[in-house]
Amino acid sequence: MDNESGFLGNPMNFTPEWWTFVLMGICALILGGLAFAMPLWFAEFFGLFIGFLVIIYSIITLVQGIKSKEGAGASIALILLAIIGIIIGFLIVTSALAAFLLTTYLIAFWMLMIAFSDIWMAFTGSAGTGYKILLAIAGIFALIIGFYILMFPILGTGIMIQVISIFAMVWGIFMIITGLVGKGASAAVAAETN
Repeated sequence: MDNESGFLGNPMNFTPEWWTFVLMGICALILGGLAFAMPLWFAEFFGLFIGFLVIIYSIITLVQGIKSKEGAGASIALILLAIIGIIIGFLIVTSALAAFLLTTYLIAFWMLMIAFSDIWMAFTGSAGTGYKILLAIAGIFALIIGFYILMFPILGTGIMIQVISIFAMVWGIFMIITGLVGKGASAAVAAETN
């Protein structure tokens, strides 16, 4: 009996088509290449994308606040949060600098969260000493990078985006290879069944 079960308890035998891997790989290569060639532009684009998401989410929250049946206090809180979100979203969308800084500080705070998490696990975890030392080193490294990006936002974000873009391009190449190998395997299986 197969132990792998899906969401509703049925066995999971889902394998994506080969072309989905190739498509993901091509998209990753394109985005990675653009981010590597134009890191500051990519940071601004990413910030604008987040700004639009904040506006959309805030509009949905506003509608929920207006239609809320939880009482006047909950409605007012949702409406106020929505208005603040819409204002912040418009500030991000209308200012290239705000969009860029949003991306910069999101990366910096993400690095700081990773740093504190790794350092906390290094001192409180029950794993072996070698593992704790590696976690502490990783945490200190992430802490340094996070503070570096906060102190030098333009330079730090540009470098981080280029590192992420290199990862995206390498990942994209592996996804394309995976898809092409999967296409060959699918063709071989189809030939055997005929």
